[in-house]
Amino acid sequence: FSPDHLRGDEEGRYGTFAKHYLKEDLPVFAICHGPQVLIDTDDLGGRTLTAVLNVRKDLSNAGAKVVDESVVVDRNLVTSRVPDDLDDFNREISKQLNG
Repeated sequence: FSPDHLRGDEEGRYGTFAKHYLKEDLPVFAICHGPQVLIDTDDLGGRTLTAVLNVRKDLSNAGAKVVDESVVVDRNLVTSRVPDDLDDFNREISKQLNG
């Protein structure tokens, strides 16, 4: 399923799931279109992240500070733009999971 499809879940399960992880400071990793799911958390205000170009405006409208970097770490949230950034993304995921 695409992140945009997951956001259309009438019961809001995916946004609720992501919101729980963000609030509890559990690790959240999202790349490319993945950060779209975070829009439904209503919890992006003050967060800095990145994503693929065509969803950045939606994330900004949801209150996030969106930057054009290969990987962005904001507390427990690690985001990346595109699969070409996987080396940087995976490095930061490893840091988050291994302390």
